Amino acid sequence: MADAVSPQAQRLHDASLIVDLHAHPSFKTYLWRKRLADRHRPGGSLSPFSMRVDLPKMRDGGLNVLLSAIHLPERALLKDCGPIRLAKMFAPRRLKDLFDRNPFEQTMKMIDDFESQARLSYFSRDNVTTQLEFAMSGADVDDIMSRHHIAALHTIEGAHSLDGEIQNVRKFFDRGVALITLAHFYENGVAAPVHGVPPGMRKLGCFDEPVDLSKGLTPFGRDAVEEMLDLGILVDMTHCTKTARDEVVSMATAKSRPPVMTHVGVKALADREMNPDDAEIRTIADAGGLIGVIFMNYWITEHHHTKPGLMFVVETMKHLKQTGGVECIGVGSDFDGFTDPPDDLKDPSQLPRLTDALSRAGFTDDEIEQIWGRNFRRVLAGGWGR
Repeated sequence: MADAVSPQAQRLHDASLIVDLHAHPSFKTYLWRKRLADRHRPGGSLSPFSMRVDLPKMRDGGLNVLLSAIHLPERALLKDCGPIRLAKMFAPRRLKDLFDRNPFEQTMKMIDDFESQARLSYFSRDNVTTQLEFAMSGADVDDIMSRHHIAALHTIEGAHSLDGEIQNVRKFFDRGVALITLAHFYENGVAAPVHGVPPGMRKLGCFDEPVDLSKGLTPFGRDAVEEMLDLGILVDMTHCTKTARDEVVSMATAKSRPPVMTHVGVKALADREMNPDDAEIRTIADAGGLIGVIFMNYWITEHHHTKPGLMFVVETMKHLKQTGGVECIGVGSDFDGFTDPPDDLKDPSQLPRLTDALSRAGFTDDEIEQIWGRNFRRVLAGGWGR
């Protein structure tokens, strides 16, 4: 595996707006009190104690904007997974709160905690100090980047965090949440999920809950999506059944809002329930939406047991371009989520490799700039805020 990035690709990468639509550093800072300012080793493929997204590696990879996903573990995980139940018995109060506290309040606590961590975290190199700052608007994103900092946007993975209360949609919006991923691993009163964990990772009886692909949005889920679209919170369909995704696209299109999937592959290359098929890709593209490509081989190739994966990310983007046009493509790494990133794209410091690989695969400079950030700019302007 060659580490070298061509000088031309590096210059293009440095000049581009680099956006990751989905990553979870907040989960690791909350669970294990990891420090954003420290350079962490990525660790093993699925090590829950490792951390891939930190300020030094974000700076190394030229990341400008991070959509920071707050994920509150679902209470159904305790029922489904005996080892988690056992671990909870011996966990400190802060970790027990993940399951015991009101889901909305606990999600807000995790947002506050990550902001507090970010305020205390700096990384300096070449007389430039980098900090993670949180944006409340598109104008904030520009202002933060003008000061050489990384702009972060709060997102929430799993609408169980709404706790079944429609007014919590507005409370999250007022708190600066730009996007909500409706589903995750279990049914949550909003949207039905697909299997979100590969079969080989369903260990010790965990993640074996059945899914019903015929289910879509619940009545409350439709009300919540309607409220999100009216207020201006991006609706992320990742982890939803296709039934639910079709409902969301129809609702978003009716309100001229862009539908998004932040971290998926494509069904033509990896036949998974989570991945959109070609007709769905075209529908999302026609609605001005965005599909972020995940960095995990299981979701992007049938050859998922191989360790390298950069080539499969590129092939997924080529398929999206051929099917829906380059305007629908984004990047959603899912770093620090429950994922196994490719060995040649394992943390943010290696993002320039994707620019180089796309260039070698025949993507133009303009197309690469669209994929990394310009498509996100368009979608953010059309989907966040009134």
